[in-house]
Amino acid sequence: VAHMLSLGSIGSWAIDGTSIRTEVVLAHYAEDVSWVSQYAGKANLDVTIYSKSDKIPKIAGAVTLPLANFGRESHTFLHHIVFNYDNLADWTVFSQATAPTWGYMIGDSSNGHMNDKVNFDDYVRPFPEGRDSFFVMNAATQFPKAAQLNRLGIVVQGLPDEGPEMCPKQGADGWTDWWFDANHPHLRRGDMLEFYHKYVALSDNDRKPLTLAFAQGGRFAVSRSRIRARPRSYYTKMLVALSRKVNPQEGFWMEAVWWDIFHPEALQSKIPLCQLPVLGETLTRGPYADAGIRDAIRGRAPNVAAISSDGSHQGPDRQLRGRGH
Repeated sequence: VAHMLSLGSIGSWAIDGTSIRTEVVLAHYAEDVSWVSQYAGKANLDVTIYSKSDKIPKIAGAVTLPLANFGRESHTFLHHIVFNYDNLADWTVFSQATAPTWGYMIGDSSNGHMNDKVNFDDYVRPFPEGRDSFFVMNAATQFPKAAQLNRLGIVVQGLPDEGPEMCPKQGADGWTDWWFDANHPHLRRGDMLEFYHKYVALSDNDRKPLTLAFAQGGRFAVSRSRIRARPRSYYTKMLVALSRKVNPQEGFWMEAVWWDIFHPEALQSKIPLCQLPVLGETLTRGPYADAGIRDAIRGRAPNVAAISSDGSHQGPDRQLRGRGH
């Protein structure tokens, strides 16, 4: 059945004349959340800030709730789902509390993790083109190697084919080269494949390599029915696992598995989500963009300028960011 989605001002959407309730859920620690005031207090748009800080922020029109400091942002998202499972909004946006600005530079807490030509309204707008979830995949990882790559749109601005699509329009050419960092959080301890099969896929661990495209920074939007594709008990089991430590290893892995959590019929262990470059034996040493990667990106996008690791521009009007997460 086709539904008519009417778009008005932020928070005024309706399907077949029935108002859609949207909720923005922010995982806060010490970030400046003043940016979210533009969404707070709108009709049919709730803003809930879960804060793990000693200084609870106050935003007019938003609800701020204290939360014990466990499990990184994934603990916050799971807490919201478990304790609101019977009263979820029609459309929920989950996000870290950092202002949603373009790009990511490792070690800089002000990074917004946004892909080029994507803005926060793209997440808040419910059911885009009839879809029941909205993800912009801007990173991918392969286990057990923990090799990484990034979407060009999160490291370069101004590419003509970038936008709010889930995967790059250019297919495999829309990504950086695969890179590896022995100090990456994915490698610190534990067994990601065991975690994935035990908590996410609910399957036997076949030890086969697993490649996951994901939304770096933990930002995505899903419908109530998409969340309820899994029972509350599924999320409760994960929440317990994330509630044992302030900074658990599982918290880093969770960033890479949200698509598979909400889409049990389309697990990436069975169905590749995005077309990615072939992962060979030779990996670039990451996570910052060295000369070899800059040259590779220029080869795919002539005249795109870069920012070197010392922050100096190498071109007139477009820029490239360091990579990592």
